[in-house]
Amino acid sequence: MSTPDVSVVVVSWQVRAFVQRCLAALPAALAGVSYEVILVDNASQDGTVAMVRERFPDVVVLENEVNVLYTRAANQGMARARARYVLLLNPDVVAHPGSLAYLVQYAEAHPEAGLLGPRILNAEGEDDWRTGRAFPTPWSEFMDWSGAGRWFSFLPFLLKNRRLHYDRRSTSAVPLLSGACLLFSFQLPLNLRKLNPEFVLYGEDIDLCRRVANAGWRRVLVAESVITHTGAASSQQRPALAALMAIIAMNRYFRLWEGKKAAWLHRALLGLVGLFKTGLFCAGGPLRPAWHKKCALYRLVLCWASGCLARFQVS
Repeated sequence: MSTPDVSVVVVSWQVRAFVQRCLAALPAALAGVSYEVILVDNASQDGTVAMVRERFPDVVVLENEVNVLYTRAANQGMARARARYVLLLNPDVVAHPGSLAYLVQYAEAHPEAGLLGPRILNAEGEDDWRTGRAFPTPWSEFMDWSGAGRWFSFLPFLLKNRRLHYDRRSTSAVPLLSGACLLFSFQLPLNLRKLNPEFVLYGEDIDLCRRVANAGWRRVLVAESVITHTGAASSQQRPALAALMAIIAMNRYFRLWEGKKAAWLHRALLGLVGLFKTGLFCAGGPLRPAWHKKCALYRLVLCWASGCLARFQVS
């Protein structure tokens, strides 16, 4: 059996329709490039595994008996990969024709690039600012979670993390790439060709980019490679828990890379957000039923920030 050019690793949980659409787009997206696909399924109960085995018989399926969350499952898939390049791909991504093939070809021509990602469009066809942005700070997280990022988008100096003036239609080295689609160069050291298990869900891409940067490798946004990312296909099934886990992951990132003071500041700022929004959404819940879920989320955030949610404490 010949070695493929790229191993595509997809992690799924309860997203059958998204997986089907994602896998169906791969032949055109990887035209001219040999590849294998490895699907790691986290105990889905929606028929994902049966559908893949029936419709995509060449896909290697690793079926977990329980949901081991994203990072562990992704590392499972990457450990099974046979190709020189490994591509981590979210199941809620549709890669445009030729996009992933171009990403691999660019990597071949630019060995200094250790980690590569495509230009990412959302469902409305707009550029996703999360890829190509700067590393987060406690302030940038406060601006995002408070909603102030939307209110003050006309004041870019308040949103430096988003790099609003950066042209994502131009290929260049960037601080951060989105974990929705990441191509690992075979030239990266082995310790950089896997995700940090401390980040069980969320934040793993930010930590990875930080490690790759510290090792002296470039992270490149390849604008000629374009994908569409719907986003939140799995997390929207348990939105409050998913959002809280994202906040906790960022607090872990700040503690690991910026120190205890940054982690404390992040917790304090998110506590203020939780306090304000708990009052807003919980008080308005009886008048606006849609606010009930937001009330539950920000009560969790406030509880975590104040230390009463012991099992979510970050050591």
